[in-house]
Amino acid sequence: MPLEHKRLTFVVTPEMEPVIDKAKKIFYNYTQSDMIRTLIIAGLDSLDNDEECQESVHQSEDFST
Repeated sequence: MPLEHKRLTFVVTPEMEPVIDKAKKIFYNYTQSDMIRTLIIAGLDSLDNDEECQESVHQSEDFST
């Protein structure tokens, strides 16, 4: 039985390009999908551990769209 995975697409803005290029150098032996998954998980974990940052994110959220 094949595993089911959800796909996610996002736009890389010009401001993100240097950061992505730097990440590619760090994760040179990973697939792009593995790199993105690792970075997303690390970012979410850091939000969980940083209450001040978490409060800032919640204040800027806009789910009205």
